[in-house]
Order: sequence, then structure tokens, then C-alpha cells
Amino acid sequence: MSRLDRYVLGQVARPMAAIVVIALLVLLAERTLRVLDIVLGWRGSLLVLFEMLSYLVPHYMGIALPASFFIAILLVFSRMSRDGELDGIYAAGFGPYRILVPLFAIGALLAVLNGLVLSHLQPWSRYAYRAALFALSNVSFLTLLRERTFLTLAGTTYRVETLSPERDRFTELLLFSRLPGGETLVITARRGRILPARDGQPIMLDLEDGVQQFVPAERAGAERAPPPATVRFRNFRTDVRGGEPKPFRPRGADERELTLPELAHALRYPPRGIEPFEIAAELHGRLARIGSTLLLPLVALPLAIARRRAKRSYGIVVGIALLVGYNQLLQFGESLADNGKISPWLGLWVPFSLFFLLGAALVAWKTRRVPRESAASRFDLWVERLEQALLRRFGRGAEP
Repeated sequence: MSRLDRYVLGQVARPMAAIVVIALLVLLAERTLRVLDIVLGWRGSLLVLFEMLSYLVPHYMGIALPASFFIAILLVFSRMSRDGELDGIYAAGFGPYRILVPLFAIGALLAVLNGLVLSHLQPWSRYAYRAALFALSNVSFLTLLRERTFLTLAGTTYRVETLSPERDRFTELLLFSRLPGGETLVITARRGRILPARDGQPIMLDLEDGVQQFVPAERAGAERAPPPATVRFRNFRTDVRGGEPKPFRPRGADERELTLPELAHALRYPPRGIEPFEIAAELHGRLARIGSTLLLPLVALPLAIARRRAKRSYGIVVGIALLVGYNQLLQFGESLADNGKISPWLGLWVPFSLFFLLGAALVAWKTRRVPRESAASRFDLWVERLEQALLRRFGRGAEP
């Protein structure tokens, strides 16, 4: 590794690490409010809040890693261009193609890390986040249940007359639940006990001597609603939502919970409930994002090199706009492929190819074209005139 490679690696690595931390904090800040609302709504502890936020880190890490690499290249080489360091590197016989070598090395390392995140960490953390929500709702039932007090959780209302000191037995239960289809379910029982959650099972209620009534919803066009169904029971076991006891589902019901090897296998043998085009869109989307990390230096480096004697540099703004637009284009193509509207090759790999061609064209243009100072001055003049026109326009609009 030459001295130039070590210098470029050190210059890019330091701001990139700082940008990753800042990006994660910014991305998690907005989500923290929603997670905090969920945790407080279920009376969860602060430890549960941090646990659920930790499950979100891999999701945002897949965004923060390539974005921080791209922005770090823009910032570092824009400064080196302004300070004349690039002139010294060029004078030593090293051109932009040679500078791209250490940047591609960083990009390859980040592509491997991003591949690990997108392939395994994101699917597992997404499933763990959903499982934590399921467990949080069950644990909160034991925490909030009180004697002679109505408790509503997840659309189900409970009331017990008495509760044992161990909080595992009760008398005179009333359970009322409104189902998604408009039906209502009412359960009463003279006594019962609470069975704690274990082995993926939710908290269950073991009821004795009670009545279960199911009231169907009114059907459109029907003169009257069907009569309710009432069943008396001596012993009945149900979960805290009033339905049949069901454990939290296994991982893999959503294609986003599958790892890359599992997606490749599911492409040939689709699991039940997931369409083949949904699996293909998810697989191609992850591979396109992993490969895009290698293309970032091609676009970032030419944009970071400022024009000589220019009053200002617009490369950073243009670069960030290109990165955001490219990410949105990938998301749009993946959503169309996920709905079966277009092929993932068209929705994902065509934008990938255009981004690569853009980067290759920028590098070739920056290395072969001799900059003209008059063109740079005219461009700055146009921008200044546009700024003055906007200021005059908005200045007049702000006057009373």
C-alpha cells in the first residue's frame, strides 16, 4: 500500500465514521418517538425501549453506511481541491484513476459489510422487533390488570372482580373484544387463572364456568343481522385477546424476514402466502443496493473536485441530490416489481446501470476535459443572477 493510499484511506475514514454515527442518531430520532409511544402505551420499561431501538439499528445501518461513504468523499476531496492538495497529487503523477483505487478498496469493504447487514442482520432484527411487540403486549396485561377496573389493550377490554396476591388467579371475568370484521366477542367466567407466556406462546386465560357470545356484524343488503351465537362452558382456554391461543408466528411469513440464501431458495420454491414476484423484487433490491456501494466513488469523486478559481462549489449539493434521487428510484422500481407490475431487471438493474454509466461518464469528463475559466465564471454569474431574482421576488412578497 503506497503513501497515497494510506493518506486517502485516513482522510475518508475519519469523517465517514462521524457521519455514520450522526446519520444513525438522526434516523433513529424520528423512530424513537413512535417506539416511545408504543412502549409507554403498553407500560413498558426504559430497557424495553432501548431493546426495540437496537433492533432498528441494522435497518438504518443499511442506509447510513453507503450514504456516509458518499458524503465523506464529497467533503474530503472538495476540501483537498480548494486547498490545492489535489494539485500536488497530480504533479506527483497520480491522476483521478489512481485516486479511485483506495476509494474502491473502501467501497469493497463497505459492500461486504452492507451485504452482511442486508442479508442477515436486517431480516433477523425485523423479526425480533415484531416479536418484541408481541411479547410487550402480553407482558403489559399482567402489569396493568387491576381489581374492579376496566383495562383496554389492543382493542380488547377486561375486568375482574378480584385478583389474587400472586396475580395468577381471578374471579368474575368480563372480556369484550371488537374484531376487525365488525363482529364482537364477549366472554364471562366465574373464575380463572392466568398462564404465563412460555416457549413462544402468549399469555393464556384458563377459564371456568362461563359464557362465550359471538355477535356477527351486519351484512350489507341484509334485512337484519344474523343472531348471536352463545356457548356455555365449564372449562375454556383462550389467549388474552379472546381468541384461540396462538404463539407468535415463525420467521419467514414476510419476504423481508428472509436472508439472502433463503430468498434464493424461495425463488425456486416459494413459501405459502408469498408471491414469487415479491421474492424476486426483494432479492434483486438487496443485491442492487449492495452493488451500488461500489459505484459511489465513480460519482462522488468527479463532483467533489471543484472548478479552478470558482467562487463556490456545487458538487456537494448535486451529489447529495443524485444520491437521494437514485435511492428513491430504486425504491420506486422495487415497489413496482413487488406488485408484479414490472420485472425487477427493469425496475432495479436499469437504474443501477444508468448510475454506473453516469459515474463512468463523470470520471472520463473530469480526466480528459480541460476546464475553461470563462465557462466557470459565466456559470457563477448565472447562479448569482438567479439568487438575486429570487431574493427580490421573495423580498417584495414579504413586505406589508
